[in-house]
Amino acid sequence: MKKLIAVLLCNGMLAITASPALADVGADTYKLVCSSCHESAVAGAPKPGDNGAWKRRAAKGKDALFASIVQGRCKYHVQELRKDISDETIKLTVAYMVDQAETPPRTSLQEKTDPAD
Repeated sequence: MKKLIAVLLCNGMLAITASPALADVGADTYKLVCSSCHESAVAGAPKPGDNGAWKRRAAKGKDALFASIVQGRCKYHVQELRKDISDETIKLTVAYMVDQAETPPRTSLQEKTDPAD
């Protein structure tokens, strides 16, 4: 029952965020589509920054991650509900999520004092 509720919630979030003007970049796609499941770890989706979960997945390679998305758990959400998302966008989004796990988050002190920004 919990999985059913999670899937229904995820589908609802996808319907709300559906937009033909969706930016074709990994970060935007993650924020608009993928975060609805990944932020709350719906159906085992690895959370952003869960380095252990992402490291295991990334070890298989980004192509394997892409294949698991289009053939596995995300198939319905991405391939069926969001036909506007290209394979290239999915690949960019996979790369974005893996990169987020590999890059340590900035602290609020770094954000305030980093002169490079």
